[in-house]
Amino acid sequence: MNKTARILLLALAAFFLFLGIKSSQHSKSYAELTDIQTITGTIFQLHCPPKGAASLSLTDSDLTYNLSVKFRTEYCDEKKSPVLLSKEITLQSVQVNGKFHQVYKIESKGRMLLNPDDVLSDQTSATLGLFFLAFLITALVLYKSRPVKNK
Repeated sequence: MNKTARILLLALAAFFLFLGIKSSQHSKSYAELTDIQTITGTIFQLHCPPKGAASLSLTDSDLTYNLSVKFRTEYCDEKKSPVLLSKEITLQSVQVNGKFHQVYKIESKGRMLLNPDDVLSDQTSATLGLFFLAFLITALVLYKSRPVKNK
């Protein structure tokens, strides 16, 4: 591996490490949040991508409420997804960016559909993923840069 490739890969690893550190510093537990909004509304649409976290829209609202990966795996299928549409829910969220809110809790008729632990687990795995990527890139550079022994 040439010197330029090593420098670029190590810079990329440092970037992922930096993002991981920033992510771990800025993620707060549910108990530490101060700007939680409680909203009651009716689910208008579920947005269920093939990978990643789901989101939902409420009737008479142009805001998007980001959910968790666990919510997508549990409720985004052909049987359970239509059942949730037009259901009245109470959610607790924090505004993260313009019209986007991160939901921490969803309740419907006393039944918990999403809890803060699910969101925390998503945030933790994303942060660990960034650290793991930085480690893998560094390991690749070290492996490819080792001296070759001649037999």
